Amino acid sequence: VFGRPKDAEWFAWKYENNPYVDHVPILVATADGAIVGARPFFALCMSCNRNHDVVLQPCDAMVHPDHRRQGLFTRMTERAIERYGGDYRYFFNFPNDLSLSGNRKLGWRSVSKLVAYYRIENPGRVAAARIDSALTRVGAELGTVLAQGYYRFRETLSTSPSGISVRIEDEIPTAELTALYRRSVPDGIHVVRDERFYGWRFENPDWNYTTYLAETDEDVQAAIVVGTSTDSGPTTTRFVDTVPLE
Repeated sequence: VFGRPKDAEWFAWKYENNPYVDHVPILVATADGAIVGARPFFALCMSCNRNHDVVLQPCDAMVHPDHRRQGLFTRMTERAIERYGGDYRYFFNFPNDLSLSGNRKLGWRSVSKLVAYYRIENPGRVAAARIDSALTRVGAELGTVLAQGYYRFRETLSTSPSGISVRIEDEIPTAELTALYRRSVPDGIHVVRDERFYGWRFENPDWNYTTYLAETDEDVQAAIVVGTSTDSGPTTTRFVDTVPLE
């Protein structure tokens, strides 16, 4: 389902070691003794108007190809709502195009669209990985040269505020990130950034994390956590978290 193997270490981080629940919230469907579907849930502590609740995010849903389009996804989700609806105030989700309609039929409603922006550092490698032809490789290499020249030009236009320096940390600076979060806690719904969150969230073995902290002589002003993929695919770096949230 994921397009690449997921090992026990990843499973342990995401589900077994999750600090917000005392069990692994996964429903499975079986046929003739074999697992043919799974509906896992990812627990997080959410804040809304400064009220904290542990809630569940459906994720990593999967159905065996031989059992798709038979209502199994819907049945597993309905059973999960029946099982957990009384214990948690709400569910939240980031469905893809395949599961969006199914979620809406079960009572979910769209709050907003999640927008993602990409900066492709090496267009040549991306194109070569998708299309194997000499002409494509030549065009892609030219695209890489143009893109990198454009990025260098953009960087010459950028300026940093005076008195601000950037410190890089390979380990997650939990105390500093937590303090930044508490400096300006929004009323809107969001994940609580506390010691428990920072001590667990960035242990994902599929990513390496680095924190960049902007600071003055007096104090740390802001921080951003980025994650870089560790699998065999194209090297991808994501901006994962920023604080303060406002």
